[in-house]
Amino acid sequence: MLVRSDVVHVHYATSVALLEHSYLPKRPYLLHLHGTDIRQQWLEPTFRNQIQKAIDGAEAVFYTNLDTAENALAARADAKYMAALLRPDILPAWTPTNVNAPTSRVLFASRWDESKGVEQQVAVAEALHRAQGDKVELVGLDWGPGASLAADAGVSLRGRLTHNEYVKLLASADVVVGQATGLLGISELEAMAIGPVVVCPGTQVEGPAGRPPVLQGSVDEIVQQVADVLADPREASQKQNARAWVLENHTAEKWIPVLQGLYRSAV
Repeated sequence: MLVRSDVVHVHYATSVALLEHSYLPKRPYLLHLHGTDIRQQWLEPTFRNQIQKAIDGAEAVFYTNLDTAENALAARADAKYMAALLRPDILPAWTPTNVNAPTSRVLFASRWDESKGVEQQVAVAEALHRAQGDKVELVGLDWGPGASLAADAGVSLRGRLTHNEYVKLLASADVVVGQATGLLGISELEAMAIGPVVVCPGTQVEGPAGRPPVLQGSVDEIVQQVADVLADPREASQKQNARAWVLENHTAEKWIPVLQGLYRSAV
């Protein structure tokens, strides 16, 4: 690809090392910092020099997570925030449960580990199971060191899925519980674009797009919000109008001319 390309857009800082073999042609590159590289590895002596060198050598640097802004800007003062982007045209139609059905579905979208706020996630599952019992099917991913805790809390776990299978699972939910980190990942954004209301334990970090249209709060508040949404998921979805917000702030159209200009400048 380097032979065929004039400029390279690298994702994840340690990947820049792949460009440095002596037998490869030298190309200017732009760099996307994706999270752990700038949130954690940049602070570690083992990776610090490698990651800083990759950042320094880039024509332009982007970061995708609001919680990494301080590190990203310390490493590169002109780093730019680019929100996570998705393709709404490949997402399935929403298929919520009929309001008269005996069981509704609440889906936990994230893996069960510390980076997603597993303690709060499990606490929400336990509280929902106590409050709703058999009236709600709790569904999640069999992924992460806390998966067994989720199963003990009453969550039915699903094994490895392709992306198409996963977004269909999102589309089958009446409510989606997002990660308890104050941040929205691609899974939460995909759910919002599909239709179900997303609820996130804790408080959301606000970026340039303002307050995300998700429900948030303590475990007890989340349990009550879920109950309110389940009374009529479609009406709740229309009230949140989250899809419009995702289309406005998390699709690529606005970035295409920006990147084209940067690519031309780099060349």
